[in-house]
Amino acid sequence: MSKRIFYYSIILAICLFNINTSNSNEKTLRIGLSGLPPSLGNPYSSMGLPSGHFWRSIYDALTSISSNGEVLPSLAKSWEQKDDKKWVFNLRDDIFFHNNRHLKAYSIENIFLYLKSNKAQHLYISNELKNIKNIKAVSDFKFEIITHEPDLILPRRLSLIMITDYDLWNKIGPSKYAINPIGTGPFRFVKWGKGNNSVILTSHKNNIRSSKNIDRLEIKSIPNALSREQALFADDIDLAENINHDSINQIKSMNYQIQIHNRSVILSIALPNTLHEKSPLNSHKVRQALNYAVDKKSISKYIFNELVQPASQGALEGTIGHNPTLKPFTYDLSKAKELLNEEGYSNGFQLNIAILQTRGSVQEFAFQKVQQDLMLVGIKTVIKPITPQDFINRFITNKWEDFNAFSLLWNNEPMRDVSRSVEYFSCLRPNPFFCDEKITKLIKKSKLKSTHKDRSIDLRNIMKELNDIAPSILLTSQPVITASTNKLSSIKMEPSGLNFESIVFEE
Repeated sequence: MSKRIFYYSIILAICLFNINTSNSNEKTLRIGLSGLPPSLGNPYSSMGLPSGHFWRSIYDALTSISSNGEVLPSLAKSWEQKDDKKWVFNLRDDIFFHNNRHLKAYSIENIFLYLKSNKAQHLYISNELKNIKNIKAVSDFKFEIITHEPDLILPRRLSLIMITDYDLWNKIGPSKYAINPIGTGPFRFVKWGKGNNSVILTSHKNNIRSSKNIDRLEIKSIPNALSREQALFADDIDLAENINHDSINQIKSMNYQIQIHNRSVILSIALPNTLHEKSPLNSHKVRQALNYAVDKKSISKYIFNELVQPASQGALEGTIGHNPTLKPFTYDLSKAKELLNEEGYSNGFQLNIAILQTRGSVQEFAFQKVQQDLMLVGIKTVIKPITPQDFINRFITNKWEDFNAFSLLWNNEPMRDVSRSVEYFSCLRPNPFFCDEKITKLIKKSKLKSTHKDRSIDLRNIMKELNDIAPSILLTSQPVITASTNKLSSIKMEPSGLNFESIVFEE
């Protein structure tokens, strides 16, 4: 008996050694993000960062946009435009959801029809499908889309729609699906942490973007930028997203890496003309005056350490529709006062600005600088942070109550095309906060173009017209800055978010 126990002890020790060795070889990437999606795993409720970092890890779209703006195949391996309103897409036949269900065309058809239905109209992403008249699976791996109006960039637009398992979505409902999300992406959901403030994902090897180096992702929501830096210094995370510009030198001095990811995103303050019948902001001269009153060069130099550019328009160079002839509004207090006086506001007026809460971000200092500058021309400015969920609700419904302006990004990602951000500042948006009939006609005209060249010309003209009527105070470009330990390399930012699957642990 004693010999048998001895042998069992040896076998157990060998097994434990093997288990520990396996775990020690498992490569876990620990990430600190500025936030996780309020809707958890529901990828249709909002768009942009930081949510996009998480969603692109779990989900794929039919197409993707490369860092240079090219439309690439993803779940769809190819597509063809049959006529000005009909497209045919061919799916890959080797894609499986994380629950091993085979992705087929009928699932694409059903999720699109759901997003177009009345019960999904509260979802942010449903607006992106409004031009789709019908979608129909014609075989297991082929489907066709018919649009109401010609849409030359439909493949680019479809990069916005993350694909979920519709059968499961329909069976358990959106709320339960959000808690246990199932996608086809490079990482598979495991569990949420306490208060849903963290999440664990594991590598999904049967994927077109599978990580060759990362076995496990641990993502923590750390809303405060300074707290993300401290977590990096304390070795609680390997990678910190959205680092402040004024922290770069300190981080480098402590032997950490800095990565600057330029994105076609412009920080601005939207100046609505539909909220109040007698609002001063209904006048384009008043809106121009506010732009002349803000010293954007100082914001770029002293707040963002010259890592950003004063904005000439709602896009960066390299974005489809960017107009290279436009220049930023000059800082000209005399011109600002002259325009205000012409419109009967020589004594200024009250301006209450809602800003999206960004804890510990230097964006707050940029908005404070805007407040100070506007006060110099008599604009009694109050800025008030509101939570992300409150902001989304107000933005969707256009119910701003006592606020008459709000912070807003001109976000041309992930499409790398100005059309979406331009529509936000138009009558075409549901519950529009800004409406100009001339701009709306130009947008509609651009959609009818049959060549990309003609469409780009139209978009550049729209950017010129928007510059003239000034629907926002344009501030600066907004890159995303990340910091990491030296053991990481190949840290890349795609238009949709951080490319976790490309990151490599250096030996």
